[in-house]
Amino acid sequence: MDEQKRELVMFFDLVGRTIIGAKTGETTDEVFVKNPVVVNIVPHQTQDPATGQPVQRMALQLLPLFFREFLADPTEGVEFAYNKKNITLTRNPAVFDFKLDIQYDQITSAPVARQAPAPIAPAKADEKIIKLFED
Repeated sequence: MDEQKRELVMFFDLVGRTIIGAKTGETTDEVFVKNPVVVNIVPHQTQDPATGQPVQRMALQLLPLFFREFLADPTEGVEFAYNKKNITLTRNPAVFDFKLDIQYDQITSAPVARQAPAPIAPAKADEKIIKLFED
C-alpha cells in the first residue's frame, strides 16, 4: 500500500479500547483494517526541572493487536474485518498529530532482515594461538 495514500481510521471496540489502523476498505457491514493497534495511556511521573517536584503526566503507547512474529512471513501485515455493528466509528475522519503517525509507522513497519554474523575463520597452522584460560 502506498504510504502517501494510507488512511488511518480510529474507532472504539466492544470493550472500549481505542483502536487505530490503516483502513484498506469497507462494505456496508464491515470496515477492513490492516495492522491495528490499541491506544494505551499510562501514568508517567517526571520531575519539574524548575522546582524538582514530581509531576504526573500521561504517556501514550501503541500496542499491536497481533504480533508479526507469529506470522510465517513477518514482512506481511495482518488485516482484520470489523463488523460496524460492534464498533463505534468517528463521525468524521480523524486527523492525527504527526507524532502519532510516526509512532504508528514505527510499530507497524516490517521488521528489518538481520544478517547472520560472519563465521570466524579457524586459526591457520602458522599462527600462534594464545590460550586465555587453562584447560
